[in-house]
Amino acid sequence: MSNLPKIGDKKSLTQKAYDAIKEAILLNQLKPGELLKEEKLAESLVISRTPIRSALKQLSYEHLVTINSSRNMIVSTITQKDIEELYVVREALELATVRELKGRITNENIRVLEGILSRQEQARLEEDYVEYVKLELEFHVSLAKYTRNKWIIEMSSTVHTIVQRYLVLSGSLKKHSSAASEEHRRILAAIAEGDFEKAEQLMFEHIDKVKNRILT
Repeated sequence: MSNLPKIGDKKSLTQKAYDAIKEAILLNQLKPGELLKEEKLAESLVISRTPIRSALKQLSYEHLVTINSSRNMIVSTITQKDIEELYVVREALELATVRELKGRITNENIRVLEGILSRQEQARLEEDYVEYVKLELEFHVSLAKYTRNKWIIEMSSTVHTIVQRYLVLSGSLKKHSSAASEEHRRILAAIAEGDFEKAEQLMFEHIDKVKNRILT
């Protein structure tokens, strides 16, 4: 747990503990099945156990930590069934997102998305896959935000947080990042052209390909 950053006092300690532990899980610094002892986390983050306990409770709602058969808190494990079930939800959510963008997304929104993809491509070229996967999350969550549908926005944030973790754990980022980046660009180009049927089809294909990359 030496990779966890030291915590200051500008934000609430619970929020900072939550942010630090969550990032460590998403980047696989805290690994599936790893025991999460409050006292060790508190020592690593240089805070008391109370905010750690609150942060772990919050992370359990997001399915990033769970309680094992010994009643200990651990980093959630991932099965093939978990991935397949999540991708049923992700497919429905992403296609709904594209449909909801019609008549709502603006030229300024598109410029922001283009900027995200440019930064993601730079991260890929620099082989900075930590930054790459963060921008993957930002791209898809931004698409959801521009629907202005509060339920899509909320569910997208939850789903893509888990997807981010799956991508890191799969070890497929370096091999498939170029293809994934191209798929993003084609989806955004179709949206920019106002061809939402094409964008929806391209999104469907992208989601299916990402699922297969994670599973193989």
